[in-house]
Amino acid sequence: MCEDHPADLDDPFLTRSHTRRQLLRSATAATFGATIGAAALVTVGRHSSARATDGTEPVVVAPGLAILPRDAWGADLAPRGPLYPEDSRFLLVHHTASPSNYADARTVIRGTYSFHTSSAKGWPDVCYEFFVGRDGDVWEGRAGALTAPVVADATGGNQGFAQLVCLLGEFTTVAPTDAALSALTHVLTWLSLRDGIDVTPGATTSFISRGSNKWKVGTAVTAHTIDGHRDMTYTACPGNAMYALLPSLRSDVFALRQSWLAAVAPESNRNGLRPAKRLGRVENP
Repeated sequence: MCEDHPADLDDPFLTRSHTRRQLLRSATAATFGATIGAAALVTVGRHSSARATDGTEPVVVAPGLAILPRDAWGADLAPRGPLYPEDSRFLLVHHTASPSNYADARTVIRGTYSFHTSSAKGWPDVCYEFFVGRDGDVWEGRAGALTAPVVADATGGNQGFAQLVCLLGEFTTVAPTDAALSALTHVLTWLSLRDGIDVTPGATTSFISRGSNKWKVGTAVTAHTIDGHRDMTYTACPGNAMYALLPSLRSDVFALRQSWLAAVAPESNRNGLRPAKRLGRVENP
């Protein structure tokens, strides 16, 4: 679980290169969503989230990926404070460090909310944007994350500029299930397209840290565009077994993204849209 103080959310970063980055994301979303999004409605596949116990329907966002919205676990648990938009530049993999043999994912997520919003943490909501369960089920975490990037909180402080995807369970010596890893790959691929993040092999991004116990405020940081929580703070998260899989995970995300964009490109050309596969990296200001 997260163990540090809330990040300072009053940050002037929102005015820096935000418009240019949003234009890239809008172009990507228009191209991707206009074609592959429609196909996804009938190509959900085995990685779609199961319907919640209250009947809440998952939201299909890409082929093989449907995400249960926040109401599926927390309709009665509203955020306890304001949440802010994020300038999303890279993706961080976490684990809850809780038992992997849980009986019900919803209960684990609700418990995480209670812990993160308690007086011990004081955060406005669960710190993670998305959760991935052992069966390949995917859940929206922090409110609004399904729609757009939102500022997170994190163990050891929030260095900023990331969206957090958290595996339910503890992966120090045992790797996540194949279903969980596949779902994680799908979520990261979708987020890379939504947020305009370059995930080509070796891709990195640079930013000025907002402050963590590893990267103090004002420190220039360069990170892989898909990294583990321990790369940003002094923590064992996401566990040694999961961390060792990050190189192959990056390759799998890139391959899946390429396959999605290959399917989109012909349609995007016919519609007069900028081909998504040509949308490259946006340099940091």
